[in-house]
Amino acid sequence: MSKPQNSSKALFVDYIPAELKENKVWIIEYYVKNPFTEELQRKRFRVKPLKNITERRKLGKRMVAEVNKRLESGWNPFYQNKGTKELTKVVDALSLFMRRTKREYDDANVRYDTYKTYRSQCAVLESYLLEVIEKPDLLCYQLDEDFVGNYLDHVRYDKGLSARTRDNYLGFLGTLCAFLISKKYMVTNPTQNFHKINRKEKRRTLIDKPMRSMIFDYWQNRSEAYLVLCMVCYYCLIRRTELTKITVSDISLSNSTLWIDGSDSKNRKSKHVTIPDKLMPFLANHIKSAKNADFLFSANEFQPGQRRLRPDRITRNWEYMRKDLQLGNEIHWYSLKDSGITDLLAAGVPLISVRDQARHHSSAQTDAYTPRKILKANQNIRTADI
Repeated sequence: MSKPQNSSKALFVDYIPAELKENKVWIIEYYVKNPFTEELQRKRFRVKPLKNITERRKLGKRMVAEVNKRLESGWNPFYQNKGTKELTKVVDALSLFMRRTKREYDDANVRYDTYKTYRSQCAVLESYLLEVIEKPDLLCYQLDEDFVGNYLDHVRYDKGLSARTRDNYLGFLGTLCAFLISKKYMVTNPTQNFHKINRKEKRRTLIDKPMRSMIFDYWQNRSEAYLVLCMVCYYCLIRRTELTKITVSDISLSNSTLWIDGSDSKNRKSKHVTIPDKLMPFLANHIKSAKNADFLFSANEFQPGQRRLRPDRITRNWEYMRKDLQLGNEIHWYSLKDSGITDLLAAGVPLISVRDQARHHSSAQTDAYTPRKILKANQNIRTADI
């Protein structure tokens, strides 16, 4: 379809419908009135190449239909400042998002736990599109507030997941939409008017001394390397993913310190942590035949080695142990670190020292672990003459 010869005189025409043009470069072309010049102005965008011509033609026709449907409803790109890739399918945008995330993970700019979470979230969202609402061809501009609301309701009420999990899904959608906006697939973030609904304070389940002894005895008889890994978590307050990045060269037995590099740390802070005397002989024995370049805990059964350990291997072993010992599901791997912090505070170690060992941002963060039984009343308030 060609543009009218005297478009400036055809002011009663708001648009000329889109059509597919199969030239050397396939494009969708349409005309719409520019409100600033009062003239019809051409708009066009490409149809991505596909090996199968028939499939490419089907895609082009679907895109034409979507554009015309929006034009009929009164949409005008000059008013709404829409992006240039809104007619991309959401599943294709998800694929791009994961390719970029994978590249950042490979370059150590994204933590494995983050990569794994994003991969899982994308899979769940794609399953929702394909199997629940049966809209595999949903386009990016249709990822609006109605879609977000329905998706979160499905997660919370249809699947029966917790409020905290629903909030995690919302957080991921916000991250995804921000990425799509940056790549011109969307213009506004449809998650900005949604809020978290979980109001419960995070509950920490601690491991008491008898249970800790039982856990350590269990691994003493099955895997001394995994026992040392558990002890480093408990005594040095080191997170799971951080443990998979530490090398033997980060250990200084003479100074009783372990170096956590900022690039490996969750909070990006480089810091020495103290190796307690009770841990020292176990750690020294663990690395006695290791090379400085070896990972402290490798994929070789948690022994020092050259192949990096995947964090989920740590959790998987912990789950096997929990079943064998018939421990409750609330006894998580990170309960070791939480218990280590609480036990140090209960032992009278100054709050600021525990804060530095745990590498917390503030003392208030560490103070949240203070056991209730050691809290005492403020003497100034108790004796105030009021």
